[in-house]
Amino acid sequence: MFVTDQAVAAQSVCDIFLRCYHLERMLFFDHRACAHRAERTQSQIVTQGVDHIFIALQTAGATRMAHVDGELVATPGDFVVLDLARSFRLATEGMSAIQICIPRRHIAQYAGRPNAPAARVLPSRGNPLLKLLADHLLNMRACLTRADAEQRNHLTSAALAICNAVLTADDEDRGDDLAPAEIQLRQFVAQNLHRPDLGVELLCATFGLSRTPLYKLFEADGGVANYIRDRRMAHAMRILACADGGAAQRVSTVAYACGYQSEKIFSRAFRRRYGINPSQVKRAFPQVSIRPKGALLASWLQNL
Repeated sequence: MFVTDQAVAAQSVCDIFLRCYHLERMLFFDHRACAHRAERTQSQIVTQGVDHIFIALQTAGATRMAHVDGELVATPGDFVVLDLARSFRLATEGMSAIQICIPRRHIAQYAGRPNAPAARVLPSRGNPLLKLLADHLLNMRACLTRADAEQRNHLTSAALAICNAVLTADDEDRGDDLAPAEIQLRQFVAQNLHRPDLGVELLCATFGLSRTPLYKLFEADGGVANYIRDRRMAHAMRILACADGGAAQRVSTVAYACGYQSEKIFSRAFRRRYGINPSQVKRAFPQVSIRPKGALLASWLQNL
């Protein structure tokens, strides 16, 4: 998920620990690291096509973050909220944290807001909801090693519910009844990118919506067509970069898999979006090829 390097090159001993649980609707990390720097790069964003929110409870050490919206510092007891569809840089002299990674569609505040802040720091001190989330994650860490599948499912549901309570937007014009529709619509789009007829008419017919409320749901994304095109381009980039460890695909095959009936039209749209031809992807982004040891975690992330 990040490009990292050790902050102190001369340091002989680096204490690193990472345990990850795949909980179907989110990933749960128990993480400890020595001094290091980390960056979420634009290359990773465009090739991985990951659209997730990363939430970390800092339990020790301090983390400094730099992003387009400014600089932030997280200390023990703080929550860090990161949008993995945005670029940012981190630096720490050593830290430990409990971290969860959740698809954007599961968080109502972020579901329709691809331009939400890249990074936020939320202090749990004095905030009952954040204290509740902190207590739940700490206890969840202790329970996961012995919990069965049904218990893990309930623990995950509770964590997602508390996260949504914590991150609920204060927008008065954003009706509470819109969030479920947004989530279902975006899931449908993600599952049907291969269909040439994916568009306003199909969405209206499938979900029983008129055009006006549908347009409102995708207003923050620049419109329905723009959202579908962006999802198709991200999906195409992921296939072309072999980000999931699969074999290289012909451009025409990728075009059809992304709902384009013409390789020429697909290539023109791809070049307009990324500034390169589809056939140039592997040469343009070789640095984000997934290493064999990271393939399992990458597949977990991408298939949440």
